[in-house]
Amino acid sequence: MTRYMDQRGRLILAAFCVMMFVCWPGVETARSQDAFPLKDGDTWVMVGDSITAQHLHSNYLEAYCYARFPKWTFRFRNSGVGGDTIPRTLARFDWDVTPWKPTVVSVELGMNDQGPFTAGAYITNMSLLTDRIVHIGARPVFLTSSPLNNGVAITNPPGTSNNNLDNFATALRAFAAEQKAPFADQFHVLVNVWAGNKPIEKIHRLAEDIRNAVKDNALPGREQLMQWLEVWAKSEMQGRGASLGGDPVHPGPAGQLTMCAALLQELKAPGLVSKATLDNTGKVGELIQCQVTNSVVGKEGGLSFDRLDECLPLPIPDEARGALLVYPSLAELSQWILAVTGLKAGQYQVNIDGVNVASVTADELSKGWNMGTLTKGAVADQCRHILQLVSIKESCVSQWRGQSRAWAQTPSNSLRANLDQLGKQVLEADAKIREAAQPKSHHFSITPQNKL
Repeated sequence: MTRYMDQRGRLILAAFCVMMFVCWPGVETARSQDAFPLKDGDTWVMVGDSITAQHLHSNYLEAYCYARFPKWTFRFRNSGVGGDTIPRTLARFDWDVTPWKPTVVSVELGMNDQGPFTAGAYITNMSLLTDRIVHIGARPVFLTSSPLNNGVAITNPPGTSNNNLDNFATALRAFAAEQKAPFADQFHVLVNVWAGNKPIEKIHRLAEDIRNAVKDNALPGREQLMQWLEVWAKSEMQGRGASLGGDPVHPGPAGQLTMCAALLQELKAPGLVSKATLDNTGKVGELIQCQVTNSVVGKEGGLSFDRLDECLPLPIPDEARGALLVYPSLAELSQWILAVTGLKAGQYQVNIDGVNVASVTADELSKGWNMGTLTKGAVADQCRHILQLVSIKESCVSQWRGQSRAWAQTPSNSLRANLDQLGKQVLEADAKIREAAQPKSHHFSITPQNKL
């Protein structure tokens, strides 16, 4: 009996130790470093400066989450303010962050901090902000600043702005590790990519300036400039890069899409949308996160079927597609795969819901063709709609923030009523995005092009 009790006691003690280890707060935080930070039920406030306030990469990241996790209920709130440093963010925290009752707060600051602060002071301030985030019950997520798009790589002599941001990013990585919190280093992912793209970007910007200039029919040398544009349009150089848009501090849509992709990848966001495999007889093979039904072999050697996916690709704004040339791994976030084996060699037209979306070879289909960056078809249109609704929602969020700031300065019944009403509108806008992101069944047909 004594030996039995000793053994039982040891088992109970071991079980207790395991439970304490699993339930200890730091363990959950450590585990979160290895998984995408968003969870079902989260409210994520994105703290930042004017780069975040552009509502570009932040909107794209939010749209990705709705597209990839359509069954979850979550909310995103942009909290970017032009010129912000960490101390300025601390000053507005109570009216711009806390009222949303966030469970996640990402911090994307540093571009403005590099002027008045050293890397050491930046981390000291970040520690103060982290304490505020944890105090309100939220999980911090640390994002480095984006690089300056000025053609300067971090291999250049010390003292340049990108070298300062390099030091900030390195210090933030160490701080995030100490906090056992998620961390995304978009700076080091993108700085040399952007610098390498700069020479071809200058030509793209020159071409855009010329296109605007030749609108004036009285412009001297207009015909010669028009001829140059024709030559440029046919040049293979166009495919070597793209204009990131905006200015060195504030990239435009293409630049901010690369930022979104880098952040998602660094935060370990899932890249797989779904995969469907069939053969030329219509037999369904491997299916991952999708269903395939009603497969029919065409008379001319083609194939048709219905496909329902569990989620959607990363929504890509039309004006940002140049990012795919600058940062090709962007496509890895949208692995929407169609594989068809056994087709005769040749070119095939892929049609979705009656719309021709692409022409691909039998070899490409056999290896598994990624449809995640398509510009045509119902899925591409659905992704565009998600982006539109995110933008509409953020407009409501911006109005709410303005009223919240006014309330913090001079409370009144009318401001309280406005806040309550705008808060309801924001939640309604959330619901519309969620509804728009729900997967739908689509009819696919694959037809040999010489049989069209």
